[in-house]
Amino acid sequence: MKTKSIVIIASGILVVAGAMLAVRQTYAATDTEQVTLQVDVAEVLAMSVDSATVDMGTLTPGTPVTGSSVVTVTTNANGGYDLKVKRDDSDTTMDHTVLPSYNITDKTAWDGSSSAATWSGTGLGFSVYASTATKNATWWGSGTACDDAANKYAGFPSSYTTIMSHSSYSATSTTTSVCYKLDVPSTQRSGAYDGTITYQATSKP
Repeated sequence: MKTKSIVIIASGILVVAGAMLAVRQTYAATDTEQVTLQVDVAEVLAMSVDSATVDMGTLTPGTPVTGSSVVTVTTNANGGYDLKVKRDDSDTTMDHTVLPSYNITDKTAWDGSSSAATWSGTGLGFSVYASTATKNATWWGSGTACDDAANKYAGFPSSYTTIMSHSSYSATSTTTSVCYKLDVPSTQRSGAYDGTITYQATSKP
């Protein structure tokens, strides 16, 4: 009988000891703090033209010739961009290569709003016939190809003037297609003529 009593008492001690261990358990403390990251992304713009030279071949007076350029612009500007152009010669765009005092008459210079007209007569003119950015059909007519009779043409201005205005952000590159059209009177001095124009793209915040 004494042996059994000892066993029972020992068991009771083990139970009490287990309860004491449970009371001594602890938990980790936690706190949080937020950090705000900020950055300003600068505007960038890149422009390219598909070819540095446009050869319109041999012109027989009375039969117009054409050529074209595709201007590609990539920009992250929120407000889009303006595409401008100017001739680089002070009086006319194209001069006789050997005798520069002889030149080809330009069409009425583009004034930025209303000076383009459907093709007639002679001279050098240009038209914006397509754009994946924004084409202003009021300015340039409803044509969709370089040789489209619905195009409106103007001469190259002497200072940078907007020919295409895009007013929204574009996630990808956009293109603007420009047609050049040229005819001369039968009295135009024969020989090679050349001249340069310059495009300029300007981002809009």
